[in-house]
Amino acid sequence: MAIRKFKFEFDSMHYYRFSVYRLGSNVQTVYTFFLDDLLIDTAQFHNRENIYPIAKEHQIQKIILTHHHEDHSGNVAFLMKKLKIKAYAHPETVKILKKGYKVNNLSKLLSGPVDKAILLPILETDKIETKNYTLQPIYTPGHCDDHYCYYEANKGWLFSGDLFVAERIKYFSYFESMLTQIESLKKLLKLDFDVLFCSHNPKTKNGKEHLSNKLHFFEDFAGKVTQYYGQGKSVKEIFSLMRMKENVYYKVITSGEFTAENMVKSVVNDLNSQQSK
Repeated sequence: MAIRKFKFEFDSMHYYRFSVYRLGSNVQTVYTFFLDDLLIDTAQFHNRENIYPIAKEHQIQKIILTHHHEDHSGNVAFLMKKLKIKAYAHPETVKILKKGYKVNNLSKLLSGPVDKAILLPILETDKIETKNYTLQPIYTPGHCDDHYCYYEANKGWLFSGDLFVAERIKYFSYFESMLTQIESLKKLLKLDFDVLFCSHNPKTKNGKEHLSNKLHFFEDFAGKVTQYYGQGKSVKEIFSLMRMKENVYYKVITSGEFTAENMVKSVVNDLNSQQSK
């Protein structure tokens, strides 16, 4: 297994790309962001030896997480202990990491495990301040229930965690909610920003346009699924009618947890939940 890191700078703010390679191929990449003495997300366990000296170099005094997933929280407990600092996150993230987040076998192979950690909760009404920056937590569920984005209004920067990733999505995890993500995207698009610091695909210009394009894609997709479901079509029938293609490799190695069909299932599950209320 090879591990690589790359350094970037934007308007005096540093961020790093941490990747894990197996058999010469990049199997996972994630970005972390350094704002003065603040670190946003902590990369994968497998990049532990890479992120520690960087955090030490930047004299990090506190950490905030976008959410609990292993490629974002993999080193939070380690860095808290090594640097003798505190970390903050959504209250649900605090609960999950205190109890212990069990990573599935595939994710453990790609990212590594997540150690238990005692974090402190932050609310949307709180401000995270450094010498040069002020961040506002924005609650944006859909990818998961504990997801925060962080907004720097003075700079017009949005740290979007996993809410963007790409304008067009081909696969979904079983736990994701498309209709909830649509509402979260609408919430973010009310903000004034141009830079979109996505944790997997940063956009240093036209960030709002990129996020808007994803919203339009999701709205179109969900609209078509809703129409077919209203006609009495099953998930598999809708999948076929929308001419979607499944990646059999992803489906097999994730035991069906990460598939194209999950996108259809997500909308159908959301519709059923709305009807049952």
